[in-house]
Amino acid sequence: MRLIWLVCFALIVNVGIAQKTYVGVKAGGHASSAFIEHTIFNLNVNTTFLPGTSSGVFVKYLPKAANTFLNSGIQIGANYVQKGWRQTFLTDEPSYTARMNYLEIPLEGFGYFGDRNKYFISAGFYTEFLLSTDLDPVPQLNNMGGADFYTYRAGRDRDIGYGARLGGGMFRDLSIGTFQLEGFFSYSFSNFIDPGDLTTERPDLSNHWAVGFTVGYMISLGGNKNVE
Repeated sequence: MRLIWLVCFALIVNVGIAQKTYVGVKAGGHASSAFIEHTIFNLNVNTTFLPGTSSGVFVKYLPKAANTFLNSGIQIGANYVQKGWRQTFLTDEPSYTARMNYLEIPLEGFGYFGDRNKYFISAGFYTEFLLSTDLDPVPQLNNMGGADFYTYRAGRDRDIGYGARLGGGMFRDLSIGTFQLEGFFSYSFSNFIDPGDLTTERPDLSNHWAVGFTVGYMISLGGNKNVE
């Protein structure tokens, strides 16, 4: 967290120097799921996609462009992200749906090129904080056709995690502001289920992942308007 505050301070201090700094909002949709496994025991957990949405605010900092084809910048933000998964069974047992809503704080670096349309590729890490959950009732354990079942349990499992995020897209300056379109993939490296003792069959791998898009709108805080 100290690193995040230091980056925020550096962005604010450098707004007036020869560069461009944007503040923006974004929202979009994605498909998410969870990887639930055990490194020793063979678990039979069939997880599938679950639709979700995300929204947030961000600051995009573009240093003064060098005389090169590819330039770079950094971005920090705060996002509300719906994550989760759906587990299906081979019997007539209804599928189980788990939604977990997070506050994500990402810090990303990106490279960009272009004149009117600026195309970019980004990569970075995020910290996530669990805000709420929406979990279906536990299925009938004797009617799952041999499937295993594990889910998040408050008080036992983790509500803070971290992961990586990859993105790509384009943004364009217009007279009414700057618009951005981005596609992304995110993966949590931390387990949301506490594995406990590894001699038990409780999963020691439980990671969220999501793939989707966002649409953003930004305004410039000033700086060199010819940054490209």
